[in-house]
Amino acid sequence: MPNPLEYLIENISWYEPMYNIAWVLFILYALTLPLLLLLAFHKIPALKEIQPPQDWAFHRKTFPYLIGAAFVIFSFRLIPYWIFNDKILHFLGGGIAIALIYEYFVFNLSIREGGGLFSLKHVADKRAAYFLANLILLVFFSSFFSVFSELYEFISKYAAGYEFDSSGFDTWLDILANLGGSLLGYTVIWLWKYRTKKT
Repeated sequence: MPNPLEYLIENISWYEPMYNIAWVLFILYALTLPLLLLLAFHKIPALKEIQPPQDWAFHRKTFPYLIGAAFVIFSFRLIPYWIFNDKILHFLGGGIAIALIYEYFVFNLSIREGGGLFSLKHVADKRAAYFLANLILLVFFSSFFSVFSELYEFISKYAAGYEFDSSGFDTWLDILANLGGSLLGYTVIWLWKYRTKKT
């Protein structure tokens, strides 16, 4: 039986150092950037008026969504590259993490019951319509999240002097993999909540 610690060290060191740093940063992003954005909606009057946030006590109850997203990113990072390629990592790891962070924002920015710019209040009691409305919003959120991550990847490779796919084909595949994974991830979250009567 393989030593778990040796397996962990081997797989963390599987990629070049730049990619290891990138994955650590993505874990930190999942834990801190949503929190910082929520802080902005609390502190900036214009944003608070556009999309009123929930109080910090509510945030503490939903913070496990961000911990879950960071854990997903970390977990899929440990899968050896010869088992899952880059696109499957984007689809499963990135997609599920995006779905969890999206759900965190749905709760903390009162999207489900609020009267802000984004509001699902009028469909909150209609399961099918609420599910479809979330999928539509998730497309926009996932696109933003994916572009941000691809921009980081581009800058990090450029700064390190790496050659990259100038056709953009790899970038588009990553974005589509994140999008597909986030839709699948949210569907799983939805089905779990539907089963446990939490929708």
